[in-house]
Amino acid sequence: MHIQIFQGNQIGGCVTVISAVHNGKTHRIMIDYGASLPGSEVEEDFRYPWEDEPVDAVFFTHYHGDHTGRIMEIPSGVPLYMGSVARKVMTNIQEALGNSERISDADVHKREAELLKDDTRVNEFIYNGSCYDAVDLPGFHIEPYMVDHSAYDAYMFLVEAEDEACEDGYYRILHTGDFRGHGRRGQKMLTLIEAYVRRFGERTIDALVIEGTMMSRPKEKVLTEPQMQMEAAKYLKDHMYAFLICSSTNVDSLASFYQAAQMAGGRPYGRWMYVYSNYFREQLRLYTKTAGTFSTVYRFGKVGLLKEMGVARKNDRMETAMTQQELMERFGFLAVIKPADFCEEYIDMFMEAYHAGRIKQKPVIIYSMWEGYIEPGNKAENKEWTEFLSRQEQKGIKVERMHTSGHATPRMLADVIKAVDPADAIYPMHTECADDFQNLDIGNLRNRIVPQDDGSYVKI
Repeated sequence: MHIQIFQGNQIGGCVTVISAVHNGKTHRIMIDYGASLPGSEVEEDFRYPWEDEPVDAVFFTHYHGDHTGRIMEIPSGVPLYMGSVARKVMTNIQEALGNSERISDADVHKREAELLKDDTRVNEFIYNGSCYDAVDLPGFHIEPYMVDHSAYDAYMFLVEAEDEACEDGYYRILHTGDFRGHGRRGQKMLTLIEAYVRRFGERTIDALVIEGTMMSRPKEKVLTEPQMQMEAAKYLKDHMYAFLICSSTNVDSLASFYQAAQMAGGRPYGRWMYVYSNYFREQLRLYTKTAGTFSTVYRFGKVGLLKEMGVARKNDRMETAMTQQELMERFGFLAVIKPADFCEEYIDMFMEAYHAGRIKQKPVIIYSMWEGYIEPGNKAENKEWTEFLSRQEQKGIKVERMHTSGHATPRMLADVIKAVDPADAIYPMHTECADDFQNLDIGNLRNRIVPQDDGSYVKI
């Protein structure tokens, strides 16, 4: 039995393959098969030898492209496992791209949407009221556990692989996927490990495969989601006309800003959120129907489309009909945009309203994504975004940074390592700073950290 981790020395595009022998035959499962992130040193993602080392199934931790982006390269006979909400989020994305006139390879996205809808190929994790049902495959018993991440419906996996050399016949591996401790559900991570993964010490974990994204940013100030929501509420109370740049898949931060807008006030019963596309609105509806059943924080009730700016609105509390733009000017708004020319037109509408005296405040922009994307000289810099924001600042529009990471802090990484207490090995991945795991406050567990052989994989 062995573990392989491909491209583990970078943030994004990491792939884990676990092998076990069952009835004399080698079986393999794969965890994630995504694309490298912009700025990665890898010029071309590695090619897995599907024919020489066949995989029985691929498990996806969550829906971000650096974990799912190469799904179409997986051979057609390989079953796929993922969360039900993750599947719907991915389908919405691919359908939107497939129907977009701005996308040159729309047919590729349409084919991926069809794949995701294929019930003979895609298997969803089933929640039984207390946890998710395990998946049994030849040589393996896999238990999925939901974790807190910027993506909703993210999982870590406890993999029990058959191994005759082990006392009870199984070698146990915990693969964390991406996670954090400062989200709304993150504080439950350590309890989950103690009660379900370790079973209060009755079950030993042999190996831990753990992400380490934040190891390269140890001094970064990390807010909890509720803390960011409070900061946003204070800011929105003083700024009625706010545009927000935030990923459509970052449900927790979208919820934080939406709830902040309700706290800040505006039109009776809260301030409306407007979005730049039907696709974005569908994602918010999906989060409302799924995450919103567990907590009202994730219910997005007041959502409109920016493209309906000229549509007249009227209800029982209004004496005369008003256009959506007039309502936005009167009551304020929180509008989600992306750094694109067509979104800049919406910003210009409200700058024009300001100069014409119809509104008393200039619009502002809240940037809620990783700072590296707009940091000049950063290898992940998106120049289209930096140029977009620079143009807005030249118009006199303030750009406010307000973001919290979707990944675990070094302190949380140490807490998880100690909670798991792996008996054999610790494999850092999804990090450019694997060596820095030696600096974590984990005592003698440092001796179990396995160095990456050549930066791309490890084996036992």
